[in-house]
Formats: sequence, C-alpha cells, structure tokens
Amino acid sequence: MSQVLFFDYLKGNDHIEGINRLLVQSGFIDAIPDEGSVAIKLHMGELGNIRYLRPFFVSSVVRLVKEKGGKPFLFDTVASYPGSRDTKRKYLSTAATNGFSKGSIGAPIVIADDSDKQVVVKIDDPVDGCQLDEVKIPAVLLDADCIIALSHVKGHELAGFGGAVKNLAMGCVSTETKRLQHDVARPQFNQEACDLCGQCVDECPTGAIAVFDGLSRDEVKCISCGTCLSCCSSQGWVWPAGSKELLQVYMAHATAAFLGAYKGNIGYMNFVQDIVPYCDCMEVSGQPIVPDIGVLFSDDAVSVDKASLDLIDLSPIIPHTVSFGPPDVLGQMHNTNSLVQLNTAEKLKVGGVHYKMDSI
Repeated sequence: MSQVLFFDYLKGNDHIEGINRLLVQSGFIDAIPDEGSVAIKLHMGELGNIRYLRPFFVSSVVRLVKEKGGKPFLFDTVASYPGSRDTKRKYLSTAATNGFSKGSIGAPIVIADDSDKQVVVKIDDPVDGCQLDEVKIPAVLLDADCIIALSHVKGHELAGFGGAVKNLAMGCVSTETKRLQHDVARPQFNQEACDLCGQCVDECPTGAIAVFDGLSRDEVKCISCGTCLSCCSSQGWVWPAGSKELLQVYMAHATAAFLGAYKGNIGYMNFVQDIVPYCDCMEVSGQPIVPDIGVLFSDDAVSVDKASLDLIDLSPIIPHTVSFGPPDVLGQMHNTNSLVQLNTAEKLKVGGVHYKMDSI
C-alpha cells in the first residue's frame, strides 16, 4: 500500500510552504543527486485556457530543486492535434504567453517532437483488449536523473479525468504514439443525424472529410483529433461505443511502458484545484465543479490519482455546476468510468488503487 501525502488547503494558507513540505517529507528532494538533471513534466496550457497549472507553483518546485543542487528543466511534448502547441515553436510561444519561460520560472523549457531521438519500448502481455504494440518515448526524458510529474487534476471528455497517469501516457510519448492511442476513439459518422451542413468539412485540419453523395472520410488522412465531433451541432459525429474506456486502457499501457523504460527516480504531485470539466488542452475548459482541495504527492501514479478522485468525491459540489453527485463525478460528466485507467494500470503493476493518506 503506497503512501500519499496531502497538503490540505483548508488547513494551511502558505501554498509554497506546503509544496516544500511535500517534497521534503516524502524524501524525494533528498534523493536528487548533486548536479543531477530533473525533468519537471507538466502541461503548460492551451492558448486561451485559464485553468492550467499556475506558474507560481512550478517556479516554487524549480527553486527547491535548485537549492538541493539539482538541475531542473520543464518538459512536455507537442500536441498531436491542431492548435497552439502542435509545433515546438508554437508551444514555446504559448508557454511564454501563459507565464512559462526560463526567465519567469528559473529553468529551461524543453519541448520534444518526433524529430527528436526516440526510444522504442515494446509492449508485452497487454491486458483488457489493448492492441498497442509499442510506445515511442523521447530519449531526452529517459536520460533525466529524476522526474517530477506535476499534474493538474481535471475532467476529460474521453478519459473521464486527467491526472498523473494521463500526464505520462499522453505527455511523455511521441506524437505517433499519442495518435495510436486516440485512434481507438476516432469519431464515428452518424448518417441519420447528419444535416450536411459542411462544418466538419471546413474545419477538418487535414482535409480528410468531403461531401460526396453524403459525407466521406479519408481514414488515412484522419488524425483522430475529434475536430469533426466538437464542431458538429447535429450529432453527425459520435464517439464509438466503448471507445472512452478503451482509450483509458491504452493510456495505462503507455504509462506502464514509459515507467518500464525509465530507470530514474520519479515522484507525482497532483494539484487538486481548478477542477473543471475539460482538459488543459481545451481553449475553454469550463467552471470548477468543487472548491479547491489541495496538493498530493506520492511515488505511485495510481495511488495519487485515486486519492485525488476520492477527495473530489468527498467535496461539496458547487451549486448549478452538475446535477449529480459521487461517486466518480468527473466520469459521470463524460459518460464513462474514469477508474478504468487506474484499474488497468494496477493490473500492469504501475501502482495500486489502495493507499495510505497522511496530511502534512
């Protein structure tokens, strides 16, 4: 049973002191080798999003790592869908706009894409219907002596919620691997509902959709970004039955593959605040559904995510945000069971859903 440390916002007002105590009391900060490289893995927010992890918290982690003799750098990978983060140049510009730069944070920012050296990790003995054969991981991340995964806990349209497992599954792999995961949830054409408005044809970023005796899609050009579904007002595109749960299964395998390849020390810090319905990758992610809760730390990605979800279920719902209650409020919002990713990850020995929580 893994230990999860909890800094409760209701019991402490000094957030920086809370973050410091989490890293010190966990023993993680003392395990950083002198002059050791420390990758701080995080999502720096889509352009227009206001609910991503605040730079204030990240710079505090950077400062503590540097005080202990480590060499931190912020890390993420480019997005696999169109937007303000689908190239290195665009991501660095978006990061700077959102408050993340070497000058403001105190550490360099490294954004990886598929042009960088990748390490291929084979997947053996998959479970729960996963057909992912391999995962490609940026070598620069595997070369780090330590990793601190900073995750903003929030809802996600496909996965139910995003936390530490999703941070690794989608943020620590190649664009190719991201798309292979998303392919299992490729929107399905619903001809009966389609009114042939042509909106999806105009907005498809790869030109994969055309109007020809109805709608048709070039499956080779399609990158499973979901733009067609998000822009459709008639339910002409829908998520395939069971695809949300299967995506979570693939996510768990990608995380397991990454952790199998990474040989350094890794810690997970979940920020259970700004708990909105949609991901940091959305321009508009919605309003918080429960009050800010606190920060968790563990060396177990599954335990820290499960503890985050449990704390959300124990929190009062903000009036007029959702019409139902626990369990799994975020999963219910998106018509899925968001524990699938954690249960599969446990089968793959990523971590455990049972934990011991200690407040600091």
